[in-house]
Amino acid sequence: MRHVHKVFHETSASEFNKVYEERFNYHSTVRFGMHIKPMDQSTYYELYYVPTNKMIRMISDLCIISRDFNTTFGNLPKVAQKQFIIECISEELYNTNQLEGIRSSREQIVRSTKDVIFNKKSKKRFESMIKSYFHLLDDFEFPQTSKDIRKIHDDITQGEIDSQELPDGEIFRKETTYILKKSGSGKVVHQGITPESEIISLTERLLNFINNDSDIPNLIKVAVSHYYFGYIHPFYDGNGRTSRFISSMYLSKDLGNISTLSLSRGCNKYKTKYLEAFEISNSIRSRGEMNSFIETFLEIIIEALKQMNTELKEKSLLLNLALKKLDGEPKLQGLTKNHKDIMFVLAQNHFFDSSSGLTVSDLTEIFEKSAVTIRKIVKELLDFSLVEQEGERPAYFCIRHKYFEE
Repeated sequence: MRHVHKVFHETSASEFNKVYEERFNYHSTVRFGMHIKPMDQSTYYELYYVPTNKMIRMISDLCIISRDFNTTFGNLPKVAQKQFIIECISEELYNTNQLEGIRSSREQIVRSTKDVIFNKKSKKRFESMIKSYFHLLDDFEFPQTSKDIRKIHDDITQGEIDSQELPDGEIFRKETTYILKKSGSGKVVHQGITPESEIISLTERLLNFINNDSDIPNLIKVAVSHYYFGYIHPFYDGNGRTSRFISSMYLSKDLGNISTLSLSRGCNKYKTKYLEAFEISNSIRSRGEMNSFIETFLEIIIEALKQMNTELKEKSLLLNLALKKLDGEPKLQGLTKNHKDIMFVLAQNHFFDSSSGLTVSDLTEIFEKSAVTIRKIVKELLDFSLVEQEGERPAYFCIRHKYFEE
């Protein structure tokens, strides 16, 4: 089905109106009960979509890819799982920061993520955001009210928004906010909803839509809600981060908790397409039709999840090959099972973590053995030139450089 915004460019105004009216009144058309008003227009248009075979295929593809991903992840040993989660969360935070123009490095986020997961007391940048994403992996409650949305926003953006950009209303913002074209032209492409009472009303309607059990597939509801949150634009700053996090919450219903950690990396990789989808849907040439946005949203997740799945499978294969090498390692034959187990944990760290290794404290926690026992085993592995040490206080231990290449 040709998207209505493309028909707009190809026909006369009268013919376009005819196509729109026919499509809006198709027997198969699903209306969402939420309306938008394009900039500089007086007419409100109800959001709708026409179910298509393309959407059905995309939803099917997503479910197949996520099921494959979750199976591969579930077969990983625990240390590899934990390291992969840290990597995914770090990558997701890095990409959501990139989209919002927040300065951060992958290394900085990885360090902060590890400190948070290992409960280190030092206060780290992005700590609140990191903890929020870790909650996605546990039992969490879906937002039910506007105040829940505000709480998510505060947690996701804590310490990263200038004081003058913080919400100044009862829940959201009081004043008008404008969205500029990302090309740098300064052109205003959208104006957030005002006044605050209307923001609250539309947000409550949005929550009712996404939380309501209906015949609309959940993945379609997530895509539409993701768009409508951007249309409302309830905050001065942090709308994108908040919206992507909330979308990740609801995506977990279909894709599983880990798979949802692919949304921001996909949106950043396909940033131009992602932002253009909002602009097209906000315009009068779309008149509330959501097919284009839904397909773009699903495509972005599919491609990002494919990439994440490929990375995971490759690392899993390398880890299996590493285990075979360790099984045949002559130097380990005369040592205990604990020696081999530590080598396998260091191998997991080698393939699933880009940092410099694990400390005695890390290994003590993993194996639930005394530090004295761990130090003795590590020293013997060092003596056999199977392991290398990097740094001191703390010292990090890793598989000897190029061991798996020999």
